[in-house]
This record gives sequence, structure tokens and C-alpha cells, in this order.
Amino acid sequence: MPTLDDLPPYRRAKLLWEYAHFGEAGVDDMVRERAGEPCTLSGVSKPASPRVAVLGGDDRYHLMSDGQMVCGKRHAKQGWHRQNCSWTETDGVLSYGYRTGGTYDSIVLEWFVQAGAESVPLSSVMPEQRCPGDDTYSAMHMWPPPPAKTAPVRRMRAALVKALGPDCHLCGALPGAMVDHDYSTGMVRGLLCKLCNRTVEECPHVDGCPKAEYMDHPPAAHLALPYPPFLAYKPTESARRQKIELLGFDPLAPWRPACS
Repeated sequence: MPTLDDLPPYRRAKLLWEYAHFGEAGVDDMVRERAGEPCTLSGVSKPASPRVAVLGGDDRYHLMSDGQMVCGKRHAKQGWHRQNCSWTETDGVLSYGYRTGGTYDSIVLEWFVQAGAESVPLSSVMPEQRCPGDDTYSAMHMWPPPPAKTAPVRRMRAALVKALGPDCHLCGALPGAMVDHDYSTGMVRGLLCKLCNRTVEECPHVDGCPKAEYMDHPPAAHLALPYPPFLAYKPTESARRQKIELLGFDPLAPWRPACS
């Protein structure tokens, strides 16, 4: 039966960080209890063919996967779309979404779309031409992802797409959006969708799980791409103090020079 101590050192530390509220004994119990039960991935079917964009009757391009429009309420070649728009007015100035100290209002829009017959590559569609879809759709699908703010990440993303494809290198079911790297080595592991990027290091499995396999054998390892240290995530001191209070020690202490 695997235990917390059977995980590679950094994965052990990161799991303690993510689940510090369980305490060290609770995290160890979780590793034991979850053995043999692999983590679930996105729950979205992996496409059999590359995704494309199709111009709809609303003069917007819609994401099509295996002949189905995935930005609508029902996956089909046509269907209703729903979008919630909200704004806050403060001293005569409108801001998107909810803001404190102003007057909040919202409206729900619905429209029917018939997809056209011709398709174009996703990379050829400008952001303002894409269907925004609903909140659930936009949270999971990013096609193509917004340009990275820094040139190094843009170059890494391009190299990952060229070598391994544009879809998530873990689940393969959603467009890759985030350049993922191993904080213990500083090397890029792959291109992940937003969902996998948020959850991959919550995996409690030593082996026998797609997330553990991804971390132990990164698909981009052969590219040897170092992630710029100045762009790496840095836990705040308040977050670190909270973890120390819960666990009695700093789980990331061995890697502190790279994380602080």
C-alpha cells in the first residue's frame, strides 16, 4: 500500500501544500485510500480529429469538434447559445462584471446559430471574431489561448504546439492553454488546459494514474525547455504562514529559494 513518503520529494511537498487543511496524517490517509482509483480528467471526450472554427449565421466563428458545435447549449451542428452579461456603474463609469461600491446590473442573451459548411484553422480567427459561449464553455475552452504576456512563454508555447500538438498534453480533450513546468527542476512538462493545469499537482497517486504518469514522465521532457524562474508562481508569505500553522512546518522549505 503506497504512502505519502513513497511520492517523489517535491510531489510529496506539493501535496501537503495543497491539502494542508487535512494535516500530514490526513494527507497520508488520502494517499492510501485513493490507491487504485486514478484521478478523473476533464470528463470531455477526446476529439477524433483536429478542432476547427466554422462561421455561423450570427457572423461569429464557433468552435467545432468532431462535427459538433461545442459552444452551444446542446452539442450539435446548430443550437441555442446563451451568454450572461453583467456590469457595474460607478460614478457614471461602466465596468464589466460585479464591482463593489456601484450599481450592478445584468442581462441574459440567447440566440440560435446555424453553422456554415466551410471551416478554418483556429489560429486564423481573431479573438473578437470568436463566439464567447457561456461561462462553463469559456472556463474550459480557450481557442486559441490569449497570447502570453512575455516573449519566453510565447516561444515555449509555440515549441510545444509544434512538437506535441495544440490540445492538452494530459487529457487531450481540451485546447492547451497553459505552459506547465516542474517547480523542483524548473523544466517545462507540457501544455495543459486550464482544468488540468489547476488540478494536476493535486494527484495523490504514486503510479497507475494519468496525472502521476504525466508528472513522472513529462511529454515535453525531450525538448529540454527551462521555464524562466522570474515567471514562476510565488506563494505569498500569508499563504505560507497559513500552511505552516496547519501542518507545523513549511512543506516547500527545501525548494524555498526557487519559490520565494
